[in-house]
Amino acid sequence: MYKKWMNILILGFLVVICISNVAAQDEGYIYGKIILRNGNTYEGPIRWGKEETFWTDIFNSDKAEDVFETYLEDADGYRDLRRSLRDQGRRRRSSFWGGRIVINNQSTSHSFKCRFGDIARLDFRGRESVRLEMKNGEVIRLDGGSNDVGATLILLDPELEEVELKWRHIDAVEFSKTPSKLDNVFGEPLFGTVKTDIGTFKGFIQWDHQESVGTDILDGDSEDGSMKIRFKTIKSIERYRRGSKVVLNSGREYYLTGSNDVNSENRGVIVKDPVMGKVKIGWKDFDRVDFEKSTNSGMAFTDFKVSKELKGVVTTKDGEKFNGRIYYDLDEAWDIELLDGNDGDVEYLIPFRSVKQIIPDGRWGSEVVLVDGRKIMLEESRDIDDDNAGLIVQSGKKLKYIEWRDIRHIEFDN
Repeated sequence: MYKKWMNILILGFLVVICISNVAAQDEGYIYGKIILRNGNTYEGPIRWGKEETFWTDIFNSDKAEDVFETYLEDADGYRDLRRSLRDQGRRRRSSFWGGRIVINNQSTSHSFKCRFGDIARLDFRGRESVRLEMKNGEVIRLDGGSNDVGATLILLDPELEEVELKWRHIDAVEFSKTPSKLDNVFGEPLFGTVKTDIGTFKGFIQWDHQESVGTDILDGDSEDGSMKIRFKTIKSIERYRRGSKVVLNSGREYYLTGSNDVNSENRGVIVKDPVMGKVKIGWKDFDRVDFEKSTNSGMAFTDFKVSKELKGVVTTKDGEKFNGRIYYDLDEAWDIELLDGNDGDVEYLIPFRSVKQIIPDGRWGSEVVLVDGRKIMLEESRDIDDDNAGLIVQSGKKLKYIEWRDIRHIEFDN
């Protein structure tokens, strides 16, 4: 049964990758206009810090305000929960404190993640404050939360080559469709097949959460001395002993150690999938990657549809159904936001627009069904286990709060 499930998962990855190959050659690179505080502007391909280069890469921050607290106070079911907790003397994991609910010990701080292709504009409001505008015109206010906020942006200018622009000098970034053919790019995207302990994944690759193009460098120490190898010259990397076995396109082979690029300090290998989002493979599960050329650079800006509200039907264990807008985990409300979950040492970051169903399975996890039919069992994340703060379903002016433990399944409108 396990092998059958894995074969379906692998096949799904291969089918999706084949579909994505119709995109134009250079349209996968992040592209836009950077507006400086002094009024100067620069337009071209953008690399966000030393990491994000493609529309499928993820922008991370924290939400600056808890916009759902007002909804929660007015929601049916929440008042019942307050009354129940008083009666039970706070024996359950939720608690009543200072006149308000602390649900499953979760703080009111919420992270925000979405792919760059879903962002229309970013306005910089200080050292860590950001105003993010989605393609539908709605705005989310963000503050800090990752190295994406405060990063130095690198832009490829037709005349000036690379221009490094400091965060404090930038007023806004307006994203737009990338030309199908660029005069200059940061390097060809890394693409290939990653073999792991739980299966094989094929797609665009980000090594050690950072290197994603052929001009990026793999560092390591060999018996001959320290080496810096450009990824475009590498045929394969295999985890081996306390380091990695690296084979070049020429056939030369080296055993490298002494760097987080090639040893257990590696932060993981990311495979990007148009439907599933990002699959982050931990070093313990990683076996080998074989690189090959891709026919394109991945999803284009226009492949990311206009943002929509999360909507669907929530069915409770009592058989009741609630249909309407969904505020998931008292946090995610848009289909561009990401669902987090783990399978062993492999982490999935899945856009909600790709999720058809979530079926809680006990305390520790949930079965997630994607729009293309793939099914994954995920755990170890508040998004899909009993640390989830529950849902609000809004139908017209009526609000219903549902605890996670009372949910049988969620069916999203896609």
